[in-house]
Amino acid sequence: MRAEWLKRTGAGELIVVLTGWAVGSAPLRHLAGPADVLVLSDYRDLTPPDWPQGYAAMDLVAWSFGVAAACHLPDLRGFRRKVAVCGSWAPCDDDLGIPRDLMRATAENLSEASLRQFARRAGCPMAPGGDPAALRDELRAVMGRESGRDPGFDRIWLGAADRIFPLENLRRAWRGGPVELLDRGHNPFAQWRGWSEVLA
Repeated sequence: MRAEWLKRTGAGELIVVLTGWAVGSAPLRHLAGPADVLVLSDYRDLTPPDWPQGYAAMDLVAWSFGVAAACHLPDLRGFRRKVAVCGSWAPCDDDLGIPRDLMRATAENLSEASLRQFARRAGCPMAPGGDPAALRDELRAVMGRESGRDPGFDRIWLGAADRIFPLENLRRAWRGGPVELLDRGHNPFAQWRGWSEVLA
């Protein structure tokens, strides 16, 4: 995984964000709040960094493929609150995630043009300097993994107009869970002003 500090001021609390594929931290930069924010991305390797020490409390926000990554992390008991946004513990699955044929075609045909199309469908800007070859490898790594396990998310946000993960598949994946449906697409962060709303 790649780690990037979005905010580091020596605050008493930390928010760790496992962000979506190919988008980096750009969709999150407007969110306000007192906590420090550490953004993780690049799921070719799911070895997490050493969690920062010295915080009174840590919260976890996982978005899109970041949800699947969180479901593979070995121990999240140290997090006060865990929130999933528009993703699945089975990200490449015909019934519970993105259909396999679609994922396979995306990887095989990946280009700068198709990345721009993905950004439009996801409703968010792409991370600058995205490398199609590395992003293709990341997709293949995600496709090649077994499904993860729900670490006990306290809130699961779904987007009614999600154009990346089929809504009905996400409903099946999280049936019986603490799901809240938003009248938004795959990137609901644009509707929020602060981290307190994301973690609500």
